[in-house]
Amino acid sequence: MRNVLLTIQFDGTDFVGWQMQRGHRSVQGVLNDAVEEMVGHPVTLYGSSRTDSGVHARALPVNFETPSAIPLQGFVKGLNGLLPADVGVIDAQERPVGWRTRFESVAKTYVYRVQLGAARWSIHTRTAWHARWPQLDLAAMNDAAEAMLGVHHFGAFRSSRCVSHSTQRRMYSIEVTRRDDVPIVEIRALGNAFLHNMVRIMAGTLVSVGRGQLGRADVERALESQERSHAGPTAPAAGLTLWEVYFEGYPRLGKPVGDSAPPKPVDGPPGAG
Repeated sequence: MRNVLLTIQFDGTDFVGWQMQRGHRSVQGVLNDAVEEMVGHPVTLYGSSRTDSGVHARALPVNFETPSAIPLQGFVKGLNGLLPADVGVIDAQERPVGWRTRFESVAKTYVYRVQLGAARWSIHTRTAWHARWPQLDLAAMNDAAEAMLGVHHFGAFRSSRCVSHSTQRRMYSIEVTRRDDVPIVEIRALGNAFLHNMVRIMAGTLVSVGRGQLGRADVERALESQERSHAGPTAPAAGLTLWEVYFEGYPRLGKPVGDSAPPKPVDGPPGAG
């Protein structure tokens, strides 16, 4: 048996999310069909994140086991020939049998994009929240984001459908920047793991800070109270992209932080950053 690790990209607009759901178009379902057609036997796909409906991925690691002797680049070329235009395989590697993306990942980066201004930039419609406001106070947003860094319980930043047994997570960095070429504000969050809708609620909260509706003290209050009503709204799914998943370079929660510098991606395409 071989354990093949794929890195895939997808535009999540027309999917119900990663996880397979009977009667609905899912990323897992579409990819599963393509892989099984290539290898000629049933497979089980293991993904590192269960993205929601409308959420995108730049580099999602997915693994499966097979006795097939197809070369790694054969999987890349062959699957891209079978997959629809909104899903693509960008890399394939080998991992030990029994290795699973979900259990081996130690950190993830998500990027949330907000398009400012009354005019809608149609080329960003599927990948950004058209928030319409002419500007946001980025300094205030970064100051409020600083309050989320480190280890906290993020009960105020998860949906009512979240089933995680623990709300404790470690945030390594949260940065808010403005693109120079287009009216796009990017919120980049790097943490050991995320609760259901956590990044979208963090983004909605920081946008409220940028509009002057909330401040750093409100974020600190939400972290202290664990009350969902104390955080901001859940930002739309379209603006969220899973950017990178790391399998080394960060300690698991509960161990000393040590050096928190971002590691080089081990499962992304060459030059990915």
